[in-house]
Amino acid sequence: MTRADIGKRIGNRLRALREAANTTQEAVAERTGPRGLGVETVSRYERGMRIPTLETISNLATAVGSDFDEFLAGVINVEPVDRVELRRIVVLLEPLSDEHLRVIRAMLVAHLEGVAVAKAEGAAKKPTR
Repeated sequence: MTRADIGKRIGNRLRALREAANTTQEAVAERTGPRGLGVETVSRYERGMRIPTLETISNLATAVGSDFDEFLAGVINVEPVDRVELRRIVVLLEPLSDEHLRVIRAMLVAHLEGVAVAKAEGAAKKPTR
């Protein structure tokens, strides 16, 4: 992926979140912190003409009512973690005995190790350029 591709992905994500928040570039610029950003800078980010720093991405995410993880998840096409679902899982695990938790942990570790091996084998089979 080129630098231009990264800039376009970040810009598209910023625009999508800004439009979903029903806000303007001006409002985003004002909400980006004490020093703030200029409207033209926000516009350049959205058009992929500039790539913001990680700190600026965090500020932009907040300015459009998002957070850093959710913002970047949209850039790299990864689903954000469903924290509500994780809490439900924790609630289900709480009453279990230590023995049951050890068994579940062992199963989970075995599964994750299997996924890692499968990924490594898949990467090894890909032709190199």
